[in-house]
Amino acid sequence: MKKYTNFKDFMYDNYYNEIWAALNPHIIRQKSSFESDQIYDINYAELSDLKVSGVTFKDLGEDKLEIRTSIDAVVEVRGKTRYGYETDSANRTYNVFFEALLRNGLHDVSITKVDDYEENRFDKNRSLSQSLVPYMYEEDVDKHAEDFLRRNYGKALLQPMRIDPFEVVEAMGMKMYYAPLGDKVFGKTYFGEETVTVYDDLVNKNELQIVATPGTMLINPDVFFMRNIGTAFNTIIHECVHWDRHRRAFELQSVLEGGANHISCEMVEGDYNGIGPEESALKWMEWQANQLAPRILMPEKTTRWIFNKYLQDIHTTHPNWRYAEVLQETVGRVANYFSVSLLSAKLRLFELGFEEVEGTFVYCDGMMLPPYAFRKGTLDKQHSFVVDEQNLLMSIATNAKLLELYLHGVVVYANCTLAWNDPKYVELNENGKYILTEYGLEHVDECCFLFRRDYNASDQYKDTFYRRCFLCREVDADEYVPVKYDPDHKINQSKEQMQNEIDKIMAQINDEMQDVRSGMKAGFAGALDFYMTDNNITAEELSGRCGVSTVSISNYRNGTDPSIEKGTALALCKGLYLQEHQAIYFLNAAGYNIEALAVSNVFIRILITDHMDDTWEQWVEKLIMAKVTNDWIPNKNPVVKMVKERMEKNKKIS
Repeated sequence: MKKYTNFKDFMYDNYYNEIWAALNPHIIRQKSSFESDQIYDINYAELSDLKVSGVTFKDLGEDKLEIRTSIDAVVEVRGKTRYGYETDSANRTYNVFFEALLRNGLHDVSITKVDDYEENRFDKNRSLSQSLVPYMYEEDVDKHAEDFLRRNYGKALLQPMRIDPFEVVEAMGMKMYYAPLGDKVFGKTYFGEETVTVYDDLVNKNELQIVATPGTMLINPDVFFMRNIGTAFNTIIHECVHWDRHRRAFELQSVLEGGANHISCEMVEGDYNGIGPEESALKWMEWQANQLAPRILMPEKTTRWIFNKYLQDIHTTHPNWRYAEVLQETVGRVANYFSVSLLSAKLRLFELGFEEVEGTFVYCDGMMLPPYAFRKGTLDKQHSFVVDEQNLLMSIATNAKLLELYLHGVVVYANCTLAWNDPKYVELNENGKYILTEYGLEHVDECCFLFRRDYNASDQYKDTFYRRCFLCREVDADEYVPVKYDPDHKINQSKEQMQNEIDKIMAQINDEMQDVRSGMKAGFAGALDFYMTDNNITAEELSGRCGVSTVSISNYRNGTDPSIEKGTALALCKGLYLQEHQAIYFLNAAGYNIEALAVSNVFIRILITDHMDDTWEQWVEKLIMAKVTNDWIPNKNPVVKMVKERMEKNKKIS
């Protein structure tokens, strides 16, 4: 069997005679159209050669296709000229339309119309790509999901209910098996026959070989046990979408090449650069399945109704809860109702215009944060109040105004947000970390800065393949898209201009430090002695915490050592477990100002404000990994030596 790289060549080789037989009479009937200034009164016109120059497709339903071929024709004509009768040739382009059945091969192919060439009018609902993948635009995705349900699970459109994916599989005439697909593959859908290995017994995982026929779906059972039932439901519907929308593409591939039996759906890790118009058909298929699956599981009308019902019920039952807590409980119940993951429910609700759910089930830097609330209209899909430490450091280091605010303590890192350092908004928890107050959590738009998340896959499609793929996965702190400070956002601009608030915060800090300094001896020796005495810490205890010898601590405390190394001062600061303003004064007393505009100072500030409950060993590891803080690593410190040796050993092993 000859293989083809495109459908144009296939049509030329297999339907050349049919095209000729249909086109030639059309040319003969319109022979007068070939008259020109050179040749007229044409009495003869006939096709002498042709080439298939283009093919487009439309879906006619029931596996039927309209195939529109563009034919470049060479026509031989004979007519009068000023010198008598002559024969000449002319080039024309025509449209020849076919209808065909694409089911287990191409059948019932027939020509329905021949016409002069004109640009094909694009039909967004019926036109198919060159690979026979149907077009789909983001604004129409809900319409496509509803159409899928109407054809395969119509009762879900009559009243609110959970979608049962196993009933959908049965209604579509598909077969489903559990199979060993590997760690990365969630499911496979087969469009041709292939011998595959499946599980005959899930408990003992007995394996059995079967012949997968078209419409067979293999599911990795570990999606149930490794993740959750919401993941499994999403995977099953994902495969159903492939069978519903994409089997023609594989039928076409089989016609052209005699291959392409299945599509494998993998779990996507890491960054993905999005989908451009030039991307492969397989990537478009995955994009469509990832877009449609959550919308099928959570139909628009039902989801809106369920969300509003639960929101009202929970608010009535728990009138003393914060609004953000009510929202989080609502999202959880919506996820449970539809048997989808929490993140699936949250993203779906956000897409439907419930932007307030952005503050629910928030994960950052390996922890789940308390839910937060904000004024409606504050957020769009591109912005978030949440920022991880790495992106915070980059944002502060690249924005002079933000750097100034942070290094002067006007803003602090609390609950993975950058917030005003005001008792109304932030407070210290039992570990000395800044957290948002109850008021702050309910008014983050009032006290926190916004950061931008770049989700766009391309200019045409305002979403990402990657974001859609992790709808199939457990909520994980590592899944958050990198963010950066947005200085142009009106919320951030208004905060940057609040000089009165800045002055008030600075005055409070200065007053507090003035009270401390009044009971403290001058210089670094005085600061060290004061904080050791105030916290009731012995030299032996402090040495054990930071690796600085008791002899050195005694010398610093008594003022016999005139200067102290930068890294050693930081180690003592860590060992004393000082609060932020105390640590700043302590390091200043040692001669090191972390309020100076420098990236390394931002990193030290983050350690002091958000990691004071870590060990000195953990600080050393962070300092080494940060690279920008090499000058803050003490030269002679046993903890530093131990950490460096361990990291070097691990590096060699890896």
